[in-house]
Amino acid sequence: MEKFRRQAREISPNFGGAAFDALGCAGWLLKVANPTRPLRTHGLPPFLGAGSTWGDYSITESFTKMVQGSVTVGYDGPGHVMYLSGKKCPIRYATAYLTGLKLPKPGTTCPAE
Repeated sequence: MEKFRRQAREISPNFGGAAFDALGCAGWLLKVANPTRPLRTHGLPPFLGAGSTWGDYSITESFTKMVQGSVTVGYDGPGHVMYLSGKKCPIRYATAYLTGLKLPKPGTTCPAE
C-alpha cells in the first residue's frame, strides 16, 4: 500500500494517495460498532458544508441536509483540503460563516477558478 501511495503522490502531488486510504478498511471482519442512525438535530445551528464537485459534494450535502437551515457550497477542486486549495470562492463563504455566521443561499456553487 505504501508503494502505491508513493506512486500516486508522484503522479498527482495535490491528490495522490488519498484514494488508497479507504482500502485500509476493505474486508474488515468485525461488525460495525457505530451503524448509521438518524441525527438528533434539535438545537443545532445550521452548518456550512463545502463539497468538491470532483467527488464528495453529494456526501457533504447528505450530511448538511440533516440539519435544518444548513447549506452546501459546491466548488471545483479536491475535497477535504478546501482551505489549502487556494480556491477563493469557497474560502470566502467559509470565512463569512466562521466569522459572522452568514450562510450563502441554498444551491450556491463556485465557478472554476
